[in-house]
Amino acid sequence: MILRPRSSIAFKMMILVLGGTSVVFGVILLYSYYSSRSFLLEESENNARNLTQYVARRIEQEFRSVAKATESLASFLETAKCDEETLLTLLRRTVLRNKEIYGSAVAFQPYAFDKGTRAFAPYYFRGKEGLKFEQLGSDAYDYFTKDWYHIPVVLKGPVWIEPYFDEGGGDIMMTTFSFPFYERDANGKKGELRGIVTADVSLEWLARLVSSIRIETSGFCFIISETGSFVTHPQPKMIMRESIFSLAEELKDPRVRHLGRAMIRQNSGFVDIGSLPPVGEAFLAYAPISAVRWSVGAIFPKSELLADVTALHQQTVLMALTGMGLLFLVSLLVAKSFSRPLRRIAQATVQVAGGNLDINLSDIRSRDEVGQLAQAFTRMTEGLKERDFIRDTFGRYLTKEVVNRLLESSDGLRLGGEKREISMIMSDLRGFTALTATMHPEQVIAFLNRYLGRMVDVLVDYRGIIDEIIGDGILAFFGAPETLEDHPARAVACALKMQIEMDQINALNEQDGLPRLEMGVAVNTGAVVVGNIGSEKRTKYGAVGSEVNMTGRIQSFTVGGQVLISEPTYNKLADILDISDVLQVQMKGVPGAVKLYDVAGIRGQYDVHLKRQEEKRILLSQKINVAVQRVDEKTVALTEASAWIDEISASSAQVVLAYEINQWQDVKLLLLDDQSRPSAGEIYGKVVSVTQVGSHYVANVRFTSVSPEAYQMIHRLEQAT
Repeated sequence: MILRPRSSIAFKMMILVLGGTSVVFGVILLYSYYSSRSFLLEESENNARNLTQYVARRIEQEFRSVAKATESLASFLETAKCDEETLLTLLRRTVLRNKEIYGSAVAFQPYAFDKGTRAFAPYYFRGKEGLKFEQLGSDAYDYFTKDWYHIPVVLKGPVWIEPYFDEGGGDIMMTTFSFPFYERDANGKKGELRGIVTADVSLEWLARLVSSIRIETSGFCFIISETGSFVTHPQPKMIMRESIFSLAEELKDPRVRHLGRAMIRQNSGFVDIGSLPPVGEAFLAYAPISAVRWSVGAIFPKSELLADVTALHQQTVLMALTGMGLLFLVSLLVAKSFSRPLRRIAQATVQVAGGNLDINLSDIRSRDEVGQLAQAFTRMTEGLKERDFIRDTFGRYLTKEVVNRLLESSDGLRLGGEKREISMIMSDLRGFTALTATMHPEQVIAFLNRYLGRMVDVLVDYRGIIDEIIGDGILAFFGAPETLEDHPARAVACALKMQIEMDQINALNEQDGLPRLEMGVAVNTGAVVVGNIGSEKRTKYGAVGSEVNMTGRIQSFTVGGQVLISEPTYNKLADILDISDVLQVQMKGVPGAVKLYDVAGIRGQYDVHLKRQEEKRILLSQKINVAVQRVDEKTVALTEASAWIDEISASSAQVVLAYEINQWQDVKLLLLDDQSRPSAGEIYGKVVSVTQVGSHYVANVRFTSVSPEAYQMIHRLEQAT
């Protein structure tokens, strides 16, 4: 025998060594990668949190500076009276001294600054050519309706206004800090509201501040307001037009929505946000800007954040592959050094399989495991020369369980037995002997083997021991030699399954033009003697006792498609059996009536059920003449008696006779034409009930075998109705 390279032990050893090494290297590489990645992520998270907190504190410092300058001006206006020139000087100085402030205004209540002027709101702001002045109190710009004026009046306190475009004022995107100031009496008590001091912060300035912070190559920072709107963003189209919640809807990602809620609640954190166009997979760090209740976020692309770890991992993998290549060469040399003697042993094995037991491997003298294997192989060939004895021993037994008992027991061949409770099955084909009397021997053998082949398969599946196969009859038992606690249930389930298999057997018979078969099965449970029966020359493992005989008697009362069980079997399984009928029968040699149970199915672990079809007989308008012959012990009587059929179905008929016939009598029905000549085949059956009507006897005959001609005749009658 020539071994393929992939089948050699040298190849397998190399694969084993390389496979094991690959697993070890793989585990180490994975551990190294993920531990490095975890460490880097932890460091990156700390750095990201520090960065966002730094940005938030820096922006907050700027906003607090703006708020402080505004508050200082408002406090001065509450404690000191000033004319228009002084007010303008103060406003101009406030804007010039605070670079964060884009513009500042003092907006008075109606007629509060001048009795003759309803709206007075001087405003200084930074223009392209320097500081500019504008009077906001005009018909074109009603500042009393603006949020920066109206909201602090309603709230009676300072407030940062949501970013907006100040059309008619600064004409830019801005946010405004508004601080109300009041009349004060001599004691400093607050009186009527005089006006609102404002300080505007340009979002362009804020955007420049945020964009100056670099995050890797494609990362960026952004700011959202307390409502979630983008105050700054690398994409100008997003500013004040989109919010983090609209972005969540666009991405269809609920994680972004939850993140937005956390940010506007002034929380801080570091989270994996998945894929975010255009940077791809990314992390987000965020922190609150408490002064304005905004939040700053920083996007960190994963690919850039983990670039160093990925490069290190690739270098490590390359080194591991180089090491595995060197290991492959070493393992190849080692494997070949001891694969040669193993190859000789393999060739010797082929010779033994071919029947050559004259093998000597004593020249393999190595003291390792290979040498020990060669010596053991030589001893094994000597032992195999005694296999004829083993073959003869196995030939005396027919089942796996019995063989195992023989091999495991030192006295397995000794004649004798033991008393044990078992469950027995006996099956028999109804009318088989008479049915096959006219068939060719080859047909009979094929006919019988098809049936026995299926039945033996079912018995083996349920771990039954076949005691005898006599013609078309089978005797098997459950619970010995192997102890089976559920032997009654197993036997009943097996019997039901055997009946179910008859449908497939009959379907094949019909295809081959052979008669349909009907089988009766009996199950009984009781104590019998089981063991080795026979002589020193020929032995079988079987069961003997009165309960075996009882099983045979029960079987004689069965009709085709029926499973009858004894009362002991029923008592053990009553809770899980489906019983279709209970019979009271008289048995020869048994005093009194014997109760038998017609089983339709078993529930529980095995769950096997027969298909019970509603039998519907045809009431014949023209009776069918038949000749009735008794069948006793599978022998058909030569005498005939005339009778007729007035009701018939595929499985039974009502036969009217002029003479008395016994219940459970096996009969053969020859179908006759009008001239009393055989016409349409023959039917075998069993009389299951007899009723006397006047001078005639009406017998209910259950068919056990129907010839193809008779079956076709019945089929035509059924179609005609």
